[in-house]
Amino acid sequence: MDDRFLNESRREPDAGFGRKLRARLRSIEDAEPRPGVPRWQPLLAGSLALAAFAALFMLPAVRATAQSVLDLFRVRDFAVVTIDANRIEQLKSQHFDAKSLLGGHVEKLTDPGPPQGFNSIEAATAAAGFAPLRPTTLLRGLKLDSVFVSGESRQRITVDTQPLRDMMAALDIHDLTVPPGLDGQQVTIFVPRVMAQKYRNDRHARVAFIQAASPEVGLPPGVDLARFGEIGLRVLGLKPAEANRLAHSIDWRSTLLVPVAANATTFQQITVNGARGMYLENSDDHVKPGDKDQPGAVVLWSRDGRIYALAGDLDHAGLVAMAESVR
Repeated sequence: MDDRFLNESRREPDAGFGRKLRARLRSIEDAEPRPGVPRWQPLLAGSLALAAFAALFMLPAVRATAQSVLDLFRVRDFAVVTIDANRIEQLKSQHFDAKSLLGGHVEKLTDPGPPQGFNSIEAATAAAGFAPLRPTTLLRGLKLDSVFVSGESRQRITVDTQPLRDMMAALDIHDLTVPPGLDGQQVTIFVPRVMAQKYRNDRHARVAFIQAASPEVGLPPGVDLARFGEIGLRVLGLKPAEANRLAHSIDWRSTLLVPVAANATTFQQITVNGARGMYLENSDDHVKPGDKDQPGAVVLWSRDGRIYALAGDLDHAGLVAMAESVR
């Protein structure tokens, strides 16, 4: 691996799939199970747990105020890094749990509750609390099927770095150390309301359009982001020299890493209505037709502090055309 992904995949907009947002979108998707219909989540090919780690430790930051106790993190940029399948399996064997790496005590300050379902975008707007956009070009006879809104969530986590140290030891990462002074500190996570618009046609094609404001994470002041970034890259399987170089090349205050399986995902930088975005597609040839995890694709972009994702089983041109039509 080289530095190519930094140039090809970095963008000013924010990424739509930090750990908390991914979990919330999965909860929305699970709210209306439809057997036999392809899901878009597998395009990350098993790397959602890895993305969770990256999201927790590598969220971009903006200082809230000069006197603020916390650095306020808000996703503004993202880049892709490919992960070897063997490393994914290794993390699975270690029962990798991203949240536990931050600490054992989690306080749920605001409970989003179950997603709310609606029959129209207009009916869902009040619950969302923002004026939603929508794709104005619907291909292959797609029609709006349902709309879901997931409420905002706030959590406070008391840091305990021992699980991270244990994970590093299990992965034979002995040349790096977790910065001292974090144990007992608090991390806050805020995930705004998320709207998911689901479209389908009579041939069972499905597309989901997801939108939300950027999630925010508050970290204790003085956190060495480059150090945590390097640890994260090593956990994801990068070689020591490469992880060190990339960790000090990335602006962690404006970049969220999106890990994808090297053997199952292709990606490329695109432009959506003048904003730089990313197209990812599941390229796993081992998935059988009709399997619920059959290949899918997603377009990610952001504008004006909001995250957008259009995901489904359309081809590249169709999905990008729909994304370009969002108004």
